[in-house]
Amino acid sequence: MAMKKCNLAFLPADGAGHIASTLEFAKRLLLHPSAAGRLSVTFLLMPVCASSFFSLNPPSSATDIAVHLLPDLAVPSRLETDGGEDYISLAFQLYAPHVKSALAATAPAALIIDFFATTVIDAARDLQIPTYVFFSTNATLLALMLHLPALHDEIPEEFELLQGEIKVPGLAAGIPPTSMPTPLMNKKNRCYTWLVYHGKRFKDVRGIIPNTLRAFEPQVLSALESDRSVPPVHPVGPVLCLDRAGGGGERHECLQWLDAQPAASVVFLCFGSLSRMTEAQTAETAVGIERSGRRFLWSLRLAESEGDGRPPAGFREATNGRGMVVEEWVPQAAVLAHAAVGGFVTHGGWNSCLESLWFGVPMVTWPMGAEQHLNAMMMAAEMGVAAEMEIDRHRGNWATAKEVEMKLNWLMGESEDVRKVRERVREMKVASRAAVEIGGPSYDGLGSLVTEFKRLPEQ
Repeated sequence: MAMKKCNLAFLPADGAGHIASTLEFAKRLLLHPSAAGRLSVTFLLMPVCASSFFSLNPPSSATDIAVHLLPDLAVPSRLETDGGEDYISLAFQLYAPHVKSALAATAPAALIIDFFATTVIDAARDLQIPTYVFFSTNATLLALMLHLPALHDEIPEEFELLQGEIKVPGLAAGIPPTSMPTPLMNKKNRCYTWLVYHGKRFKDVRGIIPNTLRAFEPQVLSALESDRSVPPVHPVGPVLCLDRAGGGGERHECLQWLDAQPAASVVFLCFGSLSRMTEAQTAETAVGIERSGRRFLWSLRLAESEGDGRPPAGFREATNGRGMVVEEWVPQAAVLAHAAVGGFVTHGGWNSCLESLWFGVPMVTWPMGAEQHLNAMMMAAEMGVAAEMEIDRHRGNWATAKEVEMKLNWLMGESEDVRKVRERVREMKVASRAAVEIGGPSYDGLGSLVTEFKRLPEQ
């Protein structure tokens, strides 16, 4: 007689940095040899997540993944809230009763939530269902959020007014105030209030699963593991979605252009799925790119209210033969994997950082929002795999043409500093791949989680 499968419920958040990695993590659980066909997954989807989810996971692709659609509620629009973190946290709060009903109907052995969904912990607890957090970014942000309630009590003023660095367990040097995540830069904003709340609630779950690996953040992970007030932490990264098609079956034209470029000669500029440049910043960046003289591939998206989504007049002519501008989606992972790409100017979203290190491409980080300023500090100061673009946060993360020119020439040059960065990136490429191979620490950590999940029904 076949053994009954252990079902896991997943509650993801929308957004490229969340839902894709959550789905990939679920698939890795199902495919791990220790699962032995005894796990199944049910995704509890808010309507806002449904289209993204189904574009990533066609119905026939995974027989052990089911979907439970939550009802359509009147959730305030993003414009009616204080920002993205406020919007998604409020949405999960409003959906908590419906999540509880879905859990009662599906009876999973555990609930695995996005880190903005901690308001549903009590609903799962009422049904005696243990909750885990899939933390789709790094352990440095996790450590900061866990320590944030204490920082809130200790530091009444705005963080940017502090003279010294902000001390967080596991970070020897601390965090410069200018590197704090955007939602924490205004304590009167509800985004800040929500992050303090989530930091408190993380201690009420059975386990936390960050998308990182020990080679990237050894001190931070050790500090988290030695803190008895913190639930068990299970690093399983890098969880990457490298097979996303997105653009149809044909090979993207930018890859064909890269085929004709010399090895490691092109700098790739791309700022994620949400970041948009103003027309003024686009013009300033174009001047810096042109003056650098470097080969480039630029994925350019302007703010919807500004301009026509094109580079300044004359830019294409001035850079003809050495550059390409793409005013639409580009297959980022495929670009980073291409032999012609030798550097990456990125907004520093965690998925982009992971992909760049997976393919061994050094970075210049140009953060635009969210936790990206913290990631930029971590990539440069903690890991030594990037340099930070010098920006003015009070002017919308403005970078001058001179700064863009200097950083492109540094990234693609041969200084001693950039050689050290390239060597460090090569080490992290090896570590990334070793972590998820059979016998690697993240592979074994995933197996331990599978074993823990399979035992839950017995408990």
